[in-house]
Amino acid sequence: MKTLLIVARESMLSDLEEVLQSNGITAYTIITHVMGKGVTGRVLGTFLNPDINDIIFAVLPSDQADRAISALKTFHARHKNFSHDDTPIPLKVFSFPCEEEI
Repeated sequence: MKTLLIVARESMLSDLEEVLQSNGITAYTIITHVMGKGVTGRVLGTFLNPDINDIIFAVLPSDQADRAISALKTFHARHKNFSHDDTPIPLKVFSFPCEEEI
């Protein structure tokens, strides 16, 4: 089993859910209004820094997680092609092994 941790702008949420669902992933948790700072800058949900992130958290069989990661890489590359400069796409995907204990 693998855990996927997907951090992205709130505005990308519905597109990311569509990517997951089209790859057979129907069980996940969404954590909204996540604030912080990363390569794309400060994400605070304030007047001066209005962006806000969401996190999608999923625990999946390894083959399903690998399929999702591949689809998310394609999604990322497609958005990177629409970028007119070197501005990073506000999407990060992390995976790590996990075991279901209960």
